[in-house]
Amino acid sequence: KQWYQRRVRGTLTLSTLSTHSHLHTLNCFICYSIQIQFQFKLIYFTMFNSNNENEFIVSKSPASREEIGDIFIGKDDVFKGITVEEDQVPNDPVLFEKKLISSLTHWKSKERRGIWIKIPISASQCIPLAVKQGFVFHHAQPTYVMMTLWLPEGENKLPKYTSHYIGCGGVVLNEKNEILLITEKERPELFKIPGGALDAGEEIAQAVEREVWEETGIKAKFESVLGFRHLQNYFFGHPDIYFICSLKLSPESTTINIDPKEIAKCSWKPFEEFVAMATYPTQKTVARLVNEYVKNGYRGFKPVPIAIFNRPGGNSLHYQGTDADFSDLMNPKKLEKSMIITSTN
Repeated sequence: KQWYQRRVRGTLTLSTLSTHSHLHTLNCFICYSIQIQFQFKLIYFTMFNSNNENEFIVSKSPASREEIGDIFIGKDDVFKGITVEEDQVPNDPVLFEKKLISSLTHWKSKERRGIWIKIPISASQCIPLAVKQGFVFHHAQPTYVMMTLWLPEGENKLPKYTSHYIGCGGVVLNEKNEILLITEKERPELFKIPGGALDAGEEIAQAVEREVWEETGIKAKFESVLGFRHLQNYFFGHPDIYFICSLKLSPESTTINIDPKEIAKCSWKPFEEFVAMATYPTQKTVARLVNEYVKNGYRGFKPVPIAIFNRPGGNSLHYQGTDADFSDLMNPKKLEKSMIITSTN
């Protein structure tokens, strides 16, 4: 016999392939299955005959049946919250409402706090049903809307949606201490350093290297953060943080190749000229930082990669000072072992 195991929408099925056409022995098996939240659940398997395949049918206890069949299965967090991803949301409004009501009853009995439901655009007809149960809008993206509900009495402690825009600009100097400057098509008379907004999942270093390359065709390597500007009331009333970064010019990168859709001019200018020229207020600040960089040896905040055990992807610390040792903070596995991770129903 060949055993195999498969999972289908949160349920567990065990099957066996047999070379015999009939199986006359009836057996019962008891096994423990590790569920999504790393907890053990008792499941009883009863085997019966079938023409082509002998299959174990899962007979769950009432508690397990409620958790898997009649409610949404979400990801829990350390704040006793639950997040229901979009693949859990059915397109059928009747089924959605039934599962939502059952889920809320279950979550309240488990003293859950913040509930997050990500409703895809394909199931947008379910949004009024969530509103009916007290859910409110948290944020929206082109393909989904995130809705939340705070179950405990009192003040809603759920965090607001992302409140800041993040941008960056690159200071690139050549061997003559000339700085790479651009003008945008909308304001071709005002020079500035190349830069733009960070894309989702980008580190500051990655973003500024990409922006300099896309706007000017010049390759340069991120070195440090010289400073940053915090601006209130940017777009839609949200603040903006703009990181001013120094980059080292790649020796083989000498030919300027602008993006004609965005850039009007691009050229190398003596940094003294940049300090004196009329430009945006933020760029005047940039010019003074460049002056400190060239004349006074200022090097800004250098990056050190660090690990955050439950946040995969690039993470970095920027600091000013000597070469401090952060090597023990770069291994996520070591960090995870040093922490006690708990999970609740």
